[in-house]
Amino acid sequence: MQDNLERQLVNAAVDGDIESFGELCRRYYGPMVAIAYSVLSDHQLAEDAAQESFARALVNVRKLKNRARFAPWLAAICRNVAKDMVAVKARRANVADLSQAASGSEHNENGMLIRRAIEQLPAPARELVVLRYYNNLSYEEIGSVLGISKASINGRLTRAKRKMADYLKRNGFPENRL
Repeated sequence: MQDNLERQLVNAAVDGDIESFGELCRRYYGPMVAIAYSVLSDHQLAEDAAQESFARALVNVRKLKNRARFAPWLAAICRNVAKDMVAVKARRANVADLSQAASGSEHNENGMLIRRAIEQLPAPARELVVLRYYNNLSYEEIGSVLGISKASINGRLTRAKRKMADYLKRNGFPENRL
């Protein structure tokens, strides 16, 4: 659901107004970082992915067919950029990085277990969890960014939380912490 100001900003950006595009970037920076984080699990890389997404969107904004769906269009670009970055990151991974990530205290182990629980979710569910619980977006804001209804968000989040709880129980997460 776009507000009138956002419609005006999108129309102006498509017509070449760089300030309007900049305002759209400010509005959607946080959600795009969250979407990228749901794929990358690294905040700095997620910020890079969001910035790259805005750059690609700026180059292609005139190709936007449905101006009322700017945010979902931008989210799709961001997902693709983040997936590309995962592929590059995978090619660069080495054993030293993995062994370093495996060491740490119990607190770090619980945090890693929670991250693994999130990572095992399907990409759309992972995105919702990150947008809602890491980026603190409301259901309305998530719906606007992803182009889905509040009821869909609620159902998907409920299923995602169940899957995470099952994963955490199977992997020894303390039940009193669920």
